[in-house]
Amino acid sequence: MARQQQDVDELFDVKNSFYVGNYQQAINEALSINPSTPLITLERDAYLFRSYIAQGNHRMVLQELKTADPMLQPLKSLVEYLAPDANRPAIVADIDARVAKGTELTNEIFLLVAATIYYHEDNYEAALKILHGTESLELRAFTLQCLLAMNRPDLARKQLKLLQAIEDDGTLTQLAQAWLNLSQVLLTSC
Repeated sequence: MARQQQDVDELFDVKNSFYVGNYQQAINEALSINPSTPLITLERDAYLFRSYIAQGNHRMVLQELKTADPMLQPLKSLVEYLAPDANRPAIVADIDARVAKGTELTNEIFLLVAATIYYHEDNYEAALKILHGTESLELRAFTLQCLLAMNRPDLARKQLKLLQAIEDDGTLTQLAQAWLNLSQVLLTSC
């Protein structure tokens, strides 16, 4: 029974709500959880802030980040990038410099932020370099998304097989399968 308790993902509902774009539900779930470890607290806060960002609550996220864990600080760059009056070239240059420096490449949140910014810039190659070799299911699904944006369904299919080997019935894996299938339909109908 103890083993089964360890296998329970405390953030399962938060993640699923976030992945399907139900950001308000992700926020509600995140706020109702009392995490059992500091690592789960960090992960919960990352989903919470990302949900607020997706809803456009940028000012609130910037305020909360002032006292948040240092590992969450890369989210500030994403908020600044998504702002309507953003100096995007300067933000991209800052991300480039931080990637070149390499000190943040072990922070999964930084990897996600950098890849997201590169993706928005249509710089899929840079996003893939950042995502290369990552272990998390979410970052692997993002890799598949980049490959589809580059019109490389062959490589996306290989990435899907990796996702399926990790968690065949997971929400992200199922979404990735749907993205790949949709891209195939779009390619054959054009």
